[in-house]
Amino acid sequence: MRLRLEIKGASPEEVQRGIDAASAVFSAAGISPEQGADGMFALEGWDDASFHDDMEPDEDEDQAASVWMEANKAAIEACCADWPEKPGNYLMLELID
Repeated sequence: MRLRLEIKGASPEEVQRGIDAASAVFSAAGISPEQGADGMFALEGWDDASFHDDMEPDEDEDQAASVWMEANKAAIEACCADWPEKPGNYLMLELID
């Protein structure tokens, strides 16, 4: 699996800079992008379940989701570092086969 960053108008070099920044966040946290994606999946499932107690992510999933969100933010910031206007902080980072 690999990371993909979808930001409209970004050059391939900018996208790669963003992916490199996201990868550095995962490395620093000591988790894989797959673990981060699993954490986000658990968090989104809990949201879909209207935050039902039985669906709440465990501590590891919650931390992994936090790292994913931090990696997403780092990717956007690095990709768009030279842009006069930055896109919002939406989830633009994806894990693909």
